[in-house]
Amino acid sequence: MCLAKMFRASRLSFTATAIATAVLLAGCASSPLPQWRDSGNPGYAPVTPSIPVTNTGVPAVAISTAAPTRAALVEAAKAEWDFFGNQQIDMRHEPFSAPRLGLLEDEGEAVQRVAEYWHAVGKNLTGADCQQAWSAAFISWLMVSTNVPPQDFAPNETHFNYLSFLKDRQSRPSPQFVLRPAESEPIAPGDLICAPRGNNNITSIDEIRPGLAGHCDLVVEVHADDGWAGVIGGNVFNSVSESLIPVDEQGRAQPIAARPWLVVVKNLLP
Repeated sequence: MCLAKMFRASRLSFTATAIATAVLLAGCASSPLPQWRDSGNPGYAPVTPSIPVTNTGVPAVAISTAAPTRAALVEAAKAEWDFFGNQQIDMRHEPFSAPRLGLLEDEGEAVQRVAEYWHAVGKNLTGADCQQAWSAAFISWLMVSTNVPPQDFAPNETHFNYLSFLKDRQSRPSPQFVLRPAESEPIAPGDLICAPRGNNNITSIDEIRPGLAGHCDLVVEVHADDGWAGVIGGNVFNSVSESLIPVDEQGRAQPIAARPWLVVVKNLLP
């Protein structure tokens, strides 16, 4: 049974235990890094998907013709959050609460919307496949749809797979994303903030490797003076949700039980 169905009748408030189970959902299976079709832009090579997608009811990822920017990533995340009804999870205090509720993955138009995210990592799944965690597919879709080329971000259904790619990529010329420790790096809109989950207990960027379980969100707003930031992620309580997280006066994300932040992926795009 989908968690969406389990919680549908009681979504006005949640205990920390219940919502922590939901918000920690993230991609956990390993797959080959897919290649992308030519977008008509110089940064892309004309290639074909390494994982066939046979669901003809799901359109190919619509890739922007504009150069990728931090602002474009933030706006794309906000647009998807709007589509899902602006669900908001307040993680600043325990128990967590949901100030706003939104569309769930297996409801109405969300079913095919999640399928589009899956398409970005070469998978033929939809929001009705509730046991398949799609948070990494969502982040990958954001990157692909805003024209971030695959040589700068390798889309994947598992967060720590693309983090491993980025860790290697930053040692080569002109990286667009670099990994920094969450404990010391302030976050800014357009960055990713990532945490291990499950049996992943690594404590440093050097330990990042493919196949580890984790979760990443895209930072969309930071209010350091007020002690909080807003981050948007997929498959957070079965929706595209904005999580309100605590930050210190420098804008550094403060770890909580549900999100033991490990790494900030600094966005160097213009």
